[in-house]
Amino acid sequence: MQNFFLVLAFFLLPISLIAQSEVDNQKLKTKEKELKVKPKEEKKDSITIKDYKIFYEDGTSISIDTTLSISKDYQFNFLRRDMFELLSFANVGHTYNKLSYNFYDFYNLPQVGAKAKHYHYYEKEDIGYYNVPTPFTEMFAKSTFEQGQILDFLLSINLTPEYNFTIAQKGYKSLGKYQGTRSRGNQIRFSSNFKSKDNKTIWRLHLTSQNIFNKENGGLGSDDIYFFEQAPNYFELDNEGNQILNEDGSYKMVYYDGYLDRSRLGAAILSENNLYSKRFFSYLQRTILKNSENDIISVGYKFTHEYKKFEYKDQYAANFFGEFVGEKPILDLQRFTKQEHELFAKIDLNKIGKFELGFNNISWINKFKQIEDSISNLPYDLSIDQKIITANWKKSLGNYNFHFNYNKSLKDEYLFNSFLIELNGEILKNLYVDFKSSVFENTPNFNYVLFNSAYSKYNWYNDNLKNQKVRTASINLSYNDLLKISGEYSEIDNYTYFKETANELTGEIENKRFAIVEQENTQIKFFKIRLDSKINIGKFSLINTGLFQKKEQEIDLGEYLTLNVPEWVTRNTLMFSSDIFNNSLYIQTGITFNYFTKFYADYYNPLLSEFVTQNFKEIGEYPRFDFFFNARIQQTRVFIKVEHLNSSFTGYDYYSDPFNPYRDLSVRLGLVWNFFQ
Repeated sequence: MQNFFLVLAFFLLPISLIAQSEVDNQKLKTKEKELKVKPKEEKKDSITIKDYKIFYEDGTSISIDTTLSISKDYQFNFLRRDMFELLSFANVGHTYNKLSYNFYDFYNLPQVGAKAKHYHYYEKEDIGYYNVPTPFTEMFAKSTFEQGQILDFLLSINLTPEYNFTIAQKGYKSLGKYQGTRSRGNQIRFSSNFKSKDNKTIWRLHLTSQNIFNKENGGLGSDDIYFFEQAPNYFELDNEGNQILNEDGSYKMVYYDGYLDRSRLGAAILSENNLYSKRFFSYLQRTILKNSENDIISVGYKFTHEYKKFEYKDQYAANFFGEFVGEKPILDLQRFTKQEHELFAKIDLNKIGKFELGFNNISWINKFKQIEDSISNLPYDLSIDQKIITANWKKSLGNYNFHFNYNKSLKDEYLFNSFLIELNGEILKNLYVDFKSSVFENTPNFNYVLFNSAYSKYNWYNDNLKNQKVRTASINLSYNDLLKISGEYSEIDNYTYFKETANELTGEIENKRFAIVEQENTQIKFFKIRLDSKINIGKFSLINTGLFQKKEQEIDLGEYLTLNVPEWVTRNTLMFSSDIFNNSLYIQTGITFNYFTKFYADYYNPLLSEFVTQNFKEIGEYPRFDFFFNARIQQTRVFIKVEHLNSSFTGYDYYSDPFNPYRDLSVRLGLVWNFFQ
């Protein structure tokens, strides 16, 4: 309304100047001065949340979002993203099991491995480069399990309209409910974003320092699994260890709730698994030819240097992973260095589209600590380099966007060759489609090729592994925020994985973990379809997410089933939302139901920091109910959640992998607080 009167006064001003007397003219001059000040105030008020931008290495950008929605509730976790297709372990800061696969995640160069250690690791694609009109601060805080908390703090400042720097730190500590599961970490990120006044030069860089520490217990042994599953009612035994019958034919039970204190359950091992990492990344782009509308030709240079050190410490050196050489305590060390130099050129030919051509020179060094008295004749290090040419083409035509990507390695070892096409756009009003298809070939990760350890069974050098080949096609259809259907079909050749070899029939698997590298010699076909829907009825909402997936694999008798996933995964939320206290407070509250069918879940191996395929124990078919209450006051969002509130009355048969139980009932508190100074 205030702006309306300002505009009205502006248009009436010439008429008033003619009609007023000389005395009135003096007053009008004073009024003109006031009107000249107010547009500046209006310009200041014109800054909106959309002016706070985050740019990423792949060219995408988003605006900072302080709204409260069900998606924010799903993302209020340690990873700060939706974990529908992941299953968390009992303690925060640990790892996650997979409930499904996305084979576009395989679309990359060979990696160091230790994938279980990288779920919350900040890759270079995860680092944001900010541009903010005023200083911006974000604080994420959440409670953990026993002695600790999570705090992720970010500060972003534009020193000039052209230059921004951002510093962030995520620190966490959690003792955990079970023995030997403590986690702690410190992840520091610094990013810098510069764009020259003439818009011809862009320079972005970031530095990260990440330390991730985990105590490892190897899961529960067979006796502890019994005490976990039977609590608090146990069979009463006679002096010979036999169950006692009641007169009605049932077995006599004794009540004991001591093992509901999970710290009383034993640990298979007591060891440590740590990751130290530092990375420097620089992106420089210079426009050498431009017109009034766009940049016609730009050239640039990317540089990445990343260092990782892995430590596995076992003070007691039990025979959990088999026999070992050397003296106690065991200390396995691995150092991995990756360095990339990439030159690229971007060409915008307007009607033809945007092209990007690149040449990437990559080198890797992968070293292991030499084990004294080792009987292994395997190498302790690898030093490799690769050169890759890349080509990208993007074109917008009406409501549709086309994207083509091609990568070709110039060497046959440790390669990544790929071909990808993508089409997306609005086919009807509010109906969007995204189609993507790719064919790629890459070398398995480095820990499949070479691994050294003080444990004799964990030494290998596989220089004859075949390249993995994946053909994938996917389609996504979405109608506003109400309905989304996505489907994906993949064919995988030479799928590479870790296989458990401890003998189940002799009971060896209860006390030993032996993993070897295996390649599937038959083709695996994988299909999944996912449905996301939201139904609003007044202030109530029903949000449903369902996933159906199938895998086809031809195997002979006695061979392993690989790429194991549950057939069904579902999440359903009933939510009430409302503004209260004269619209000064917005609340959301409700219950979320999670469920997945039984499957042969991979188990976590702390020595490898990987998940290992097994075919002897299934997990799943246990319901999980979470109650939540969320509130938003201005730019502050408060989250209260009761996780797994049904854990005590639906049976203690819930697991994250065959040896590690899922979380019991717990109350979690936290907030996300944004400041716009």
